[in-house]
Amino acid sequence: MIITEMTKEHIDEVIEINNLSFTTDAWNEQGFYREFSLEYSKKWVGLEDGKVIAYAIFWCHGTEAFMMTFAVHPEYRSKGIAFNFLTEVFKLLKKENINYIELDVRKSNLPAIKLYKKLGFSIERERPSFYSDGENAFVMSKEL
Repeated sequence: MIITEMTKEHIDEVIEINNLSFTTDAWNEQGFYREFSLEYSKKWVGLEDGKVIAYAIFWCHGTEAFMMTFAVHPEYRSKGIAFNFLTEVFKLLKKENINYIELDVRKSNLPAIKLYKKLGFSIERERPSFYSDGENAFVMSKEL
């Protein structure tokens, strides 16, 4: 897998992964394009044979980053790609002097929670009714 900065040329494939991965809270096309106008937005994709198979967007402020959205194409899940992709992206963030990452995850998303714990994240607190369908979110964080 090759990890590279996301460009506007990747957006169609990123939106496809997003729509396959999220139901009630999927981002729309405008949301992804908006990220290119934000100085603090850092965006990467994972490519396999030129095809986007993973993406992640972070908002970075000072030495901290918040993972806004992340997904792996369903055909590439359960193969270690998410772990490897995020591990490499975290190295890129560290090179940009980021030393703390935070994210929100659905309380029911046990595979994601397991992945984040394997990556060294801890559950910090719970956000009640965070998602549009009323589900709670866990706030997880990690020091780099």
